[in-house]
Amino acid sequence: MFPPLWKRIGASLIDVYFIFMLAYAMVSILPESFVDQFRLIIFGLAVLYDPICNSTLGYTFGTFLFKVRVRSRADTTQKLSFPKALIRFIVKAVLGWISFLTIHSDSMRRAIHDRVADSVVISK
Repeated sequence: MFPPLWKRIGASLIDVYFIFMLAYAMVSILPESFVDQFRLIIFGLAVLYDPICNSTLGYTFGTFLFKVRVRSRADTTQKLSFPKALIRFIVKAVLGWISFLTIHSDSMRRAIHDRVADSVVISK
């Protein structure tokens, strides 16, 4: 029911690559004057990708490919609220890989960022 560490890391790596490629495509396709004026918006969309996807869909592109979903710990049929998804992302971004190293000390394989947001990652 709870995915192994390698699936979570693989999904995260795909998401990082996807975000960079999406930002690169936006910068390449859009006129330079537009990019200069809206650089902060483009950055904001890249940062909010994870919380928006997890709160609306229950997964990001990477977790979709690895067939795992982010859900509320209290009710695994429910997606996270946007505030919880945002908190989860911020803690995950600040702690980086250190957060993932703690999943084996939790019966539900929750990383630190999952514990803070009261979330759980489940296999689809």
